[in-house]
Amino acid sequence: MTTVPNHTLQRVAIPHYGRRIMPRFGLARQFYLLTVDGRKHQVDSPINFQWDPRKEPSVARWLKQMKVSGVICDGIHPRFQTALKAEGLWVLSGTWGEIGYVIERWLKGQLPAANKAEDTNQESCCRPTRNPCHDRNCPPPPNKEKTNMKIAVTAQEPTLDSPIDPRFGRAPWLMIYDPTNDSWQSIDNSAGLNAAHGAGIQAAQKVVDQHATAIITGAIGPKAYRSLQAAGVQIFHGAKGSVTQALQAFQAGDLAEANTDDATGGI
Repeated sequence: MTTVPNHTLQRVAIPHYGRRIMPRFGLARQFYLLTVDGRKHQVDSPINFQWDPRKEPSVARWLKQMKVSGVICDGIHPRFQTALKAEGLWVLSGTWGEIGYVIERWLKGQLPAANKAEDTNQESCCRPTRNPCHDRNCPPPPNKEKTNMKIAVTAQEPTLDSPIDPRFGRAPWLMIYDPTNDSWQSIDNSAGLNAAHGAGIQAAQKVVDQHATAIITGAIGPKAYRSLQAAGVQIFHGAKGSVTQALQAFQAGDLAEANTDDATGGI
């Protein structure tokens, strides 16, 4: 179980969307930073900060610069966990829900133990669901609690077996994955096929209208990139294979995230 230091001040980072913990650390751009007084078991009001990968490519280094001691999060890819530990940060993963409730449980010592920076040969108690934890003190796996994060994938046909379309703006279809009920929805984007200009911006608007938080594609142009960035949508490019395979690659953390408007060379 978690132990909260009883004689030190700590600054803790929590990746979030709205008032809830972000289900995947790698998707986070917004972080609540809060200072914990271990002697009084009190915490200051969380302050929201935004990590900008264009200014600081390493989120682990950025958190270290923000004088963070540790991270409380949900699912986290091993490479992020390694990077955080390399900067001297502890990681408490497998935690989800409303931020206030999570902080309250942590202060009461009701969360699984953190993966401290010095424990380089150990993994945290709760890991992503591919390696479920069997400790009876751990809460249920994260996928037991539904989220409203939607993922968009550019596709040539409105099926899961369809090859992804490498062109964002001129992709005939957008496949929208909703993890709340493990369902897919197909969105007709054929209007962009013959558009003289503005296809990328039109497709970006459709992604935003579907409340998607990320887009998986092959390549994307600078105008569409900027439109999606302004709306808070993350862009993962270089995807290959079918729609299903692209989503699996995304969930495994194997896709590159675009972080400049000239990096992906598409429409």
